[in-house]
Amino acid sequence: MIGTEIYKRTPAYEREARDIRLHAPHWKLLLAFDGQRTLSEAALSAEASFAEAVPLTEKFLRQGWIEEQPITLDQYLKRVGARDISATGAAVPPATVLHQPGKETSAPSPTASPHVPPPLPVASVPAKPVESSAGPEKAPAAKSSGRPMRLSAVVDFITSLVGNISLGQLLVYRVFLRVPPELLLAEDIASVHLANDTSLIQGEKLQKAIADAVNAVTKRSLPDSVFAPA
Repeated sequence: MIGTEIYKRTPAYEREARDIRLHAPHWKLLLAFDGQRTLSEAALSAEASFAEAVPLTEKFLRQGWIEEQPITLDQYLKRVGARDISATGAAVPPATVLHQPGKETSAPSPTASPHVPPPLPVASVPAKPVESSAGPEKAPAAKSSGRPMRLSAVVDFITSLVGNISLGQLLVYRVFLRVPPELLLAEDIASVHLANDTSLIQGEKLQKAIADAVNAVTKRSLPDSVFAPA
């Protein structure tokens, strides 16, 4: 399972539903399989990590409660973010576009919504911060030590929290939605790549904004390793 599979509940599930006994979080995932959302999207909707969702999905398949929903070639290419069949061999997904130079006629406002490429439709996924069982208290965000912040290291850290590239891309998108666009534009950052991004963030305001956004969405603080060596 790679996260782009689409599952739907079966007639067998409908017959057995009243007799099934599951923990509440497991019900949440089972009911998220509606034949429209991918496994990654269903896991995010159920507030489960990809690592937790995979064994549960396998269990549901063995019980015959869900089955994979076949999709067309066009649907598959849209899911993996490829424009044509020759692009399906690409190992690196397209960048999350934060700003497209030349598209605006006026200066962007802090509330402007960035554009997102189509690998996983965000509209079908609840975009809310990850809840913490420890309550609303936040961990301290990483502080700038006067060193440049490596954007690739920030992306790697965010993606590592879910352990899946597709789900990680959604999490990266959610984090950078909270970063004021004018701070990104001030350092010519128009997009965030999930691999081999060489951007270095020099400004302390942007570094703090990114650290605060990571903390708000994931309830984690950035490690010191995201800064370039002294």
